[in-house]
Amino acid sequence: MIITLTANPALDIYSKTEKFEPNEKLRCEKPLIDPGGGGVNVSRVIKRLGGESTAVYTKGGHTGKLFSDLLKKEGVKEDPVPVKADLRQNFAITETSTGNLYRFGFPGVELDESEYESLLERVDQCKRGSFLVASGSLPPGAPRNFYALAAARANKCGLKFVLDTSGKSYKGVLEQGAYLLKPNKSELKDITGESAENIDQQKTIMLNILRDYPVENIVLSLGGEGALLATKGEVKHFPAPQVEHISSIGAGDSMVAGIVYSLFTGQPIEKAILYGLACGSATIKSPGTELLQKKDVELLHEQLLIETKGEGKKV
Repeated sequence: MIITLTANPALDIYSKTEKFEPNEKLRCEKPLIDPGGGGVNVSRVIKRLGGESTAVYTKGGHTGKLFSDLLKKEGVKEDPVPVKADLRQNFAITETSTGNLYRFGFPGVELDESEYESLLERVDQCKRGSFLVASGSLPPGAPRNFYALAAARANKCGLKFVLDTSGKSYKGVLEQGAYLLKPNKSELKDITGESAENIDQQKTIMLNILRDYPVENIVLSLGGEGALLATKGEVKHFPAPQVEHISSIGAGDSMVAGIVYSLFTGQPIEKAILYGLACGSATIKSPGTELLQKKDVELLHEQLLIETKGEGKKV
């Protein structure tokens, strides 16, 4: 079983306009509206890959109802936590004259302590051995150790805890432990306070984390350069498929979804990383807020398997 946890979901609204001009009314095309937020996107991608998961997220107001309706339309199983406030919205606009993509993200609203507790109670209800994927930003005023609290409950319940969030939200998670962490370079620096600009520094930091804390695996996202996988005593590099970069929205979530879904189906972690990279690249070549298509994933994954022989390169 796979459960995703999203404390700060958002309606993602995407459109296009010919050119950005200050002080002018910008005429946009008909908008596309999608349910978004880290864990929710993970669930959506898993569904597209042919799997099943349950999306746990906060749902409030008329935007929350629309959000839920959109998830149901995609066939994603949900277990929403009712909250008082409306669900936030994010906007992305492509300037067609240049191809530039502009993204406008909003912080969301503060939740009550009882609403955070309701999210954590969903963790307690998960079946032992399940994957719990916590992903995305936290609302304003959220407990800085919210994900550490989720990790503690996940570990107590025998869940495989996977976390993909910003650096500050990692507070306390290392001490609680996790099955897999997926930071990028800047987030890795935020977690430890150490410089992580080159592979040698990254390798040292990740191996030290695995040595000093109850963390089993770290996947360091390197964008177009692929990813590093750190397991006990070893770090390997995996390349990313080269595709036309159209939009990076949801690419990281797609990578997480591919990794977790592959692991859930019984694949070893090295094969799972390659599948996750194929998923991330398939989303990058999709416009706006659009997520991957499975046919693109399969093609890119097959290319990666041929190029790498199904293995990473030790660094």
